[in-house]
Parts: sequence; C-alpha cells; structure tokens
Amino acid sequence: MRFSKPMILIAIVLCAIGIRIWAFYSIDAYLPAEGLYVDEVTYSMSPFTTGAEGFSRPPGMFIFTKLLHLLDSIIYSRIVISLLSLLPALALYLAFRKKSGIWIYICTAGLIISPFMILFGFQLLPAVPAAALIAFSLLALKNDKTAVAGLLTGIAILFRAELVLVPFILLAFSFRSHLRKWLIFTGFTAIAVFPVIIFNLFAGAGPVIASNGGENLWIGTELELITTPPGTEFEELVSTGNSRSGSDTVFMERAFTSIRRSPLEWISLGGRKLLGFFTLPGPGRNFETGWLLQKTWLIILLPLTLLGMSTGIAAMFRRDRSFWHCAAAAIICSGMASAFIFFPSARFRSVILPAFWFLSASLLPQWKFIRRAIIPAVTIVIISLLITYHGMERSGLTSILAAEYLLDSGRLNESAEYLIDAEERGYFGADLFNLRGALFSLSGNPAEGLMEFEKALGIAPESPTLWKNYSVSLWANARYEDSIEAARRAVDLNPLLREQLRPILEHAVNL
Repeated sequence: MRFSKPMILIAIVLCAIGIRIWAFYSIDAYLPAEGLYVDEVTYSMSPFTTGAEGFSRPPGMFIFTKLLHLLDSIIYSRIVISLLSLLPALALYLAFRKKSGIWIYICTAGLIISPFMILFGFQLLPAVPAAALIAFSLLALKNDKTAVAGLLTGIAILFRAELVLVPFILLAFSFRSHLRKWLIFTGFTAIAVFPVIIFNLFAGAGPVIASNGGENLWIGTELELITTPPGTEFEELVSTGNSRSGSDTVFMERAFTSIRRSPLEWISLGGRKLLGFFTLPGPGRNFETGWLLQKTWLIILLPLTLLGMSTGIAAMFRRDRSFWHCAAAAIICSGMASAFIFFPSARFRSVILPAFWFLSASLLPQWKFIRRAIIPAVTIVIISLLITYHGMERSGLTSILAAEYLLDSGRLNESAEYLIDAEERGYFGADLFNLRGALFSLSGNPAEGLMEFEKALGIAPESPTLWKNYSVSLWANARYEDSIEAARRAVDLNPLLREQLRPILEHAVNL
C-alpha cells in the first residue's frame, strides 16, 4: 500500500502534536505551566529595565506577546508557542516538497519532533519565533526571494540579537559569486533592524539592538559568571552599586578589562564554550535542559538532532553552493561565533536548527554524502560524552524555580516540597536558603526565617536582595536597629531598593 505525500505529512504532524501534548503534561509536573520563570519575565513583560537605557532586551518577543495577548493566559501562550514550533518543519517541507524519496520526510520529522523544538516550544521566549522566522527566510531564499528573506531575518534579529552576525558572516561566504544578492539581503535586514538601533541610539544605549549586550559579553569572559544561574548569587556578581554610568557601559568596561587582562585565557575559554555549543543535549545555565529531556522521555529523540547537525555540517562544505546554502551556513556559524563570544546555550542553538536541517535536506541520501557526515557525528558524540563543559546548569535548579513561583503564589506547602526536592537533588546556593527564609517567615516562623537569610548572606554577602530580605526579617524579629543597618546596606548595594525599604529607613530618622 502506497501513501500519498499529504498523508505522510499529516501523519508526521499528528505525531508531533501528540508528543507535544505528552511533553506538556510531563513538564507541568516539574515546572508548573501557569508560572513565568527567569527570562520569560524579562522578555515578555517589558523590553525596558530600570537603570538601563533603551531596550534592555530585543523587543521582538514583547511586541509578539502584546499583539497576540499572550499574557492574558500563560497556558494559552505556551500552546501558541508550541504550535509555532511546528512551522520551521513546514517551511522545510515546502522548500523541498518536489524532491522524491523518503529523505525529505526524515528531515521534516527530524525538525518537527526535535526535542529542543518541543521543549523550548513551551517557553514564552524568543527562541521558537526566531527559529520559525529563520526557517521561512531560508524558504524565501530557496525560492529566490532575497528581499523577503532579508526582511524575515531582520525581524528574527529583533527576537535574538545574536543573529545580527549573520549578514557579516554571509558576506565572507558569498562576496565572490553572490554579492548582489547579499546587498539586497542585507539592505532589507537593515530595514527591520535600523528603527530599533536608532531608538536605542537616541535613548543613550548606543547603536545596539539591546542594551544587555555588554552584560552578555562580560558574562562570557569568566567561567564563574557563566556557571552562576540567575538569582541572588548572580545578582551579587553583576551589581553595579552606586555607579553613575549606565549599566551596559559598566558591563562593557568590565568585559574589555577582563579580555585585556588575559587575552589568551579569554580565547581558551572561548574554545571551551565553542565545544559546549556542540554538546548534546547542551548547556542551559538557567534551565535544566538535559534533566527535563530525561524526565519527559524526549531524550530518546536526541539522535535526530545528532543526525541533523552532522549531515548539515557535511552539507556546508559543498562546492556548488547557492546563495541560500551560503545563508544557512552563515546562520550556523553565527551560532558558533555567539557561543565563542558570549556563552553557548541549547536554547539559542534551537534557533539555528532549521539551518542544519535545510542543509541536510539538500543532500541526496547516498553513501558518499552519508560518509561525509560520519566524522561530524562521531566528533559531536565524543564532545558530548568525554569533554566536560563547566558552564552547565546546577542540579535542582528546576525545583528552585518552581518553588519560587509557588511561594510568590502563596502555595507554601507545595513550595516547601519543591525546596526539599531541590536539596535532595544536590542544589546548594544562596537562593535555596533565601527561599527557605521567606517560606519560614510567611509560615509564622520569623526566627527560623532569619537564620536561613543569614545562611544565604554567608554565600552571597553582596546581594542587595538578600540584605533587603534580611532587613525585613530582622524587623519582624524586633531587632530594629540591626534592621535599619541592613536596609542601609541594601540601598548602598542597589539604590533602587530605597522605596521598598522606606518604612524601615524612615523609622531610623525618628529614632
């Protein structure tokens, strides 16, 4: 019995949707789906941050959430992004639908049920929208619609600013034979990007897409920064105190100081970060990618990503490269460059996965092409199994994030259970004790809460948030003078906390 092409495609899509439904309910048990976590807040709630000039994050995700009213229901937003994660595979199929044989369906299935597209498709973050835009940009290039492709790439840059490297790298691939197309592509990319750059320039952030570029550059200069997840410990490291300079200026100065101090060490660290880019499942920093893939059984789909990456790399070195081949190669190289300069992330790698699969789909499934993919595949496996990348996320981080959300929601008993789970899984850090302190305080045990805050300060003694919480806890324990001193310390570290601590500080004036 022979199946028609539409029937095969429908079967693949239905299978992908079924896997997503399974994964959604599985992840919800570890990270409640109705909450927002870490970067989901900063990307979707507002593109501006107090103390930062201009857009602190690329504004694409914020605009996207506002247009579709995604924040009206977090569950609804996750469903929308999950459905959006199907689109890169649709673009791939449309680009190669005229090819005969089963290879196009393998490539389509490999992208649509990629564990990374599924996992990050549940996050209210720019990775999946950017991946969809990149996929349709490559589709447009495949159909010789260079201007449309450039515009779509420009919009993708407004979701993931690292993609701004693509036009520059593409020039190196195409200046000999595709210079005219590159000029059209880059010109239309600029049309989407320039308004944001001009806004940031007049806002004082400089000619950038987002003012957090300096922070990310600085994070990538030291292993301690890369390995510290967002929270009170990271807050301590990135604190700018009473500096009158803009935050990005401070971070940029720190980054260049670190690079100048030891350029060879920076290059060596960059090499390790580049290897981290190729590890599977890959680093997460503030998201336990590998652990969640194991818990949801999505890990069994990981060989598909290995297939796509290895065959895509093999296709990069074809001699008869068209402009779209050059663009796909430039997209992959932009991910590699971003990992070297900033830090690797499985989440950002999902943005460029369509480029791997587009190149892979362009191959004929013949032995000579498969043979070329063996070396990249073996190399990726060796890197993943034998080379340790120290920038991986902390074990138990998922439970910490869930506990924090449940605590803020007033679900104290559930929060306590997740904190126990985090500790049992080996999590150790200031955030664990900080959340425990808040939990004890809200549960009517201020004395125990105070001891937990003191443990947290023992780990991160320069964290403004910890000093703020410690001040409030001291006040609750009737240690008013100590509370006032702690409040002053918190404000010294972060002047923006003055308003929150005003009742305690005003009491000091009346003493």
